[in-house]
Amino acid sequence: MDTGKDLILKTLRHEKHEGTPWVPYAGIHCGKLKGYTAEELLTDADKLYDALMEAHKVFMPDGLPVIFDLQVEAEVLGCELLWAKDTTPSVMSHPLAGSDNKLPCDCSMPMETSGRIPLILEVMKRIKASIGDETALYGLICGPFTLAQHLRGGDIFMDMIMDPDYVKKLIDFSTKVAIKMSEMYIAAGMDVIAVVDPLISQISPDYVKDFLFDGYTTLFDYIRAKNAFSCFFVCGNAIKQVELMCQMKPDGISVDENVNLAKAKEITDRYNVSIGGNIPLATTMLHGTPEDNVNCVKEIMLLDDGINLIVSPGCDMPYDIPLENTIAVAKTVKGIA
Repeated sequence: MDTGKDLILKTLRHEKHEGTPWVPYAGIHCGKLKGYTAEELLTDADKLYDALMEAHKVFMPDGLPVIFDLQVEAEVLGCELLWAKDTTPSVMSHPLAGSDNKLPCDCSMPMETSGRIPLILEVMKRIKASIGDETALYGLICGPFTLAQHLRGGDIFMDMIMDPDYVKKLIDFSTKVAIKMSEMYIAAGMDVIAVVDPLISQISPDYVKDFLFDGYTTLFDYIRAKNAFSCFFVCGNAIKQVELMCQMKPDGISVDENVNLAKAKEITDRYNVSIGGNIPLATTMLHGTPEDNVNCVKEIMLLDDGINLIVSPGCDMPYDIPLENTIAVAKTVKGIA
């Protein structure tokens, strides 16, 4: 019988399989399971490991992200963070903001010893040893465009019009960062590298093609060459980007509740790319009832063709989601009464 890991990997290889795979983007919600704040979870290796093991026991996942924090790379590269008890940290400062368009040099590339990366790699290796044979492990990295915005700030949107060559150089740097993060996470045992780039939904497909297409294609080719799988996660209403996302050749994409999953799957099926999604975080998981969650998941599972669908939340799960709601999702996907 297939393990959860088998289900995920077959889905990302686009092979026929029995059962629908389930990936809870538990993120900081793992901390709630053990009574840890978001800051404790994201800065203490033992607490992160402890919370992940609890999430694995309670949520019965086929795939599980080790950490969902898109500020890890930004922090290493000089952004100041504002920490909170019940959400991931936010970027407070942008080291490249202002008129002096300086670029980071390759010597500032994240390393195994940089920032919180040693903590993350330690937990990845421990989790791999504990559950890696049965569960596909996801290493989530910050996408190149979102990282470029972390570094440059809101100026980047005007730069795309006024100084496109600078933006291309900055995104080239942030793509190199993504490749380096992928290299470290794959070496630590991650089966899937999920590249999360929320800001892509805020720019036009033409800008995606001009500024991001080549870099993303190179990134996904790199992950594939390392014998790992890739997932491309864009938040917001990304329906206009889905076709381009597929053309960049990830193994799978993930979308949130703003995207009509059935319409998006029509596109991904044409490219034989798997799709994951997209249980609404606030209306259903956070504020809904277990019955609401069951009904939502059943509707998503109607799209399952036994090849290219993964059931998951629309994005990083809020800290205070009621435990019974996520358990209802897990039992529904698993066919447990």
